[in-house]
Amino acid sequence: MASLNKQQKRAKRAKAKAKQIRMVGRKPLEQDEDLDHLAEPIPEYTLAMFSKMRDAEAVSRNEMLLTLLRELAFVIVDHPELLDMENADNEGMAATHLAADMLIDYRMWAEGVTIEEAQAWLSEPQFITDFGIALDAYGKSVEDTEPKAE
Repeated sequence: MASLNKQQKRAKRAKAKAKQIRMVGRKPLEQDEDLDHLAEPIPEYTLAMFSKMRDAEAVSRNEMLLTLLRELAFVIVDHPELLDMENADNEGMAATHLAADMLIDYRMWAEGVTIEEAQAWLSEPQFITDFGIALDAYGKSVEDTEPKAE
């Protein structure tokens, strides 16, 4: 088990990451009166990611979040236009916003909930903590796979 000091540091990082993904403070998207955009089909790459996330969620929430982060990295490389740089301070913040949006869309797709219910799920303190832990684990896995400079 991690020391109390390490647990406190993790909790602090999770809280900081949670601030990044909260919907509060994000600029609202323009709302069209025409709701035809809701009928658009979900892109194949998103459906594939959601399917992997659902399978991973059967194992644990943490596994689902790690799957999201791994898959989203590939999606961003293939579709950089998905990053909303106008409403973010930097690329990392834009990626965090995209992750939050994907999580909302995933919950709506997987559970058939409303956008308000999906946003409430995303704002739960335990979810925020779990997301921070998953970000830390993902960051460490990326660091471990990068070649070491000598």
